[in-house]
Amino acid sequence: MPDCCLYVIKMRLMQERMAFPKCVGDAKNIDFGAPITGYLCCAEFQPPCLIGVVFSETRGRFADGKTIRTSRIERVFELLGYHLCETFNGSRYVICHWWHENGAVPEINRIH
Repeated sequence: MPDCCLYVIKMRLMQERMAFPKCVGDAKNIDFGAPITGYLCCAEFQPPCLIGVVFSETRGRFADGKTIRTSRIERVFELLGYHLCETFNGSRYVICHWWHENGAVPEINRIH
């Protein structure tokens, strides 16, 4: 995960007194029809897991702004314009922002 992405998010959080990034706030306002374990920014697939900066984690394991690695990803689907990832441990994460979207690195699937 690019350091600049984490740095920008953490600096903004400190400046805004731990307010959520706008993309997380937008996602939290959506009813996905199932319980959500957390919302990830700067998400990156590192098979078989997912890495990202988590917000609003409901199981009380991680503080807002903490970088986490999920358990094995079992299912990924798109719902209401967001990717939802379900893990081996039964967690469900909403991807609010992919790490390549910050412009620091190219998207992996891009054709040259």
